[in-house]
Amino acid sequence: MHDAVVAAVHHALFAGATAVLLALAVALFLLWRKRRAAAARGADADLAAAHSGSAAVATTAPLQVVPLADVDRATDGFHPSRVIGQGRHFAVYAAAPGIAAKRMHPHLVLGDPGGRRFPAAVRSLAVPPHPNLAAIVGLSEGPGERVLLVERAPVGAVGLDRLLARDDDARHVPTTLPWRQRAAVAAGAARGLAHLHAHGVVHGRVRPCNVLVSSSAAGGRLAVRLTDYGLAGFLDRRDDARAEDDVYMLGAVLLELLTGRRWDGGRLADWALPRIRGGASVEVLDVARAGAPADKAEARLLARAARVALACVGNDGRSRPGMAEVSAILSDVEAAYRRRDGAPAGEDDEPDDGGEGRLSGCLLGPSRSVHKADMLLRPPV
Repeated sequence: MHDAVVAAVHHALFAGATAVLLALAVALFLLWRKRRAAAARGADADLAAAHSGSAAVATTAPLQVVPLADVDRATDGFHPSRVIGQGRHFAVYAAAPGIAAKRMHPHLVLGDPGGRRFPAAVRSLAVPPHPNLAAIVGLSEGPGERVLLVERAPVGAVGLDRLLARDDDARHVPTTLPWRQRAAVAAGAARGLAHLHAHGVVHGRVRPCNVLVSSSAAGGRLAVRLTDYGLAGFLDRRDDARAEDDVYMLGAVLLELLTGRRWDGGRLADWALPRIRGGASVEVLDVARAGAPADKAEARLLARAARVALACVGNDGRSRPGMAEVSAILSDVEAAYRRRDGAPAGEDDEPDDGGEGRLSGCLLGPSRSVHKADMLLRPPV
């Protein structure tokens, strides 16, 4: 009799426990399905919110982490028809309106242990929005996947390397790029870098291909944006990137703008800097495509820009000017050109291009990649 009672109690306890576990499993399943449905409904909204928030909020906010499944849906499973650009590290896909998804190449994710630092490294790049920066608005990751969500470039935006390429270069884009526009490009790039430095972020990859330029319908003015900022740490394995290195590399870009020549591993500096030091700045100018200075006043403006390049590239790290000072001088040169054109000289007053007018490293096209030796600057000292 006693054994029968014990057995009945055990059966009752077992049945009760089974019922509780089953109810818990059903509840968890329903909760999971509800959350997944909500996430699916909000996928595009989440991506759009990351973009709109970056443009509307004037203070630094943590980058949004978007579920990989949402990015996958927004890009049709990273379908080839969605590809709008290719680079050495990323394939770029059209995602939500105004946003591109920069998907790191799988072999880099799997072969680079630095990929483990991806979330923390990207989150550290959150800075307030700025008209001369292509904002990183979010990130996503999963097994074998690392994705940056960035502002998308409009059709027609090109890298400065293509604008400066010569006729015998496959990257050549037919353009004259007059001096006033070159001054605007230099000033815009410097303002973007000064903004990064003011918030503790080093670009680390200041090169003409990462300076994106597009024209607006408002008087033919140029919109200038820097892209790929702060990625050197885990893409190039450079943990020692310094602000003075950005100053050096901007000086190299400025020399390319002034001379129309390629950096060529530092040989451009060896040719141009002695002439600038000797007061013969006009001799280095790209008069073949940009024209000779119209008068002595313009020659003085260009000589001033040349002296900025000399200060950035010709000095050692301790003697280089800060980016805020470089930005102030180049912005003053840009403002002088605007006054020459009869336009009011305001700083950071680029025209509003609308949602599609904000730039990122998305539409450089397949010609972005060039020989590795041409991409590397002479090591700063």
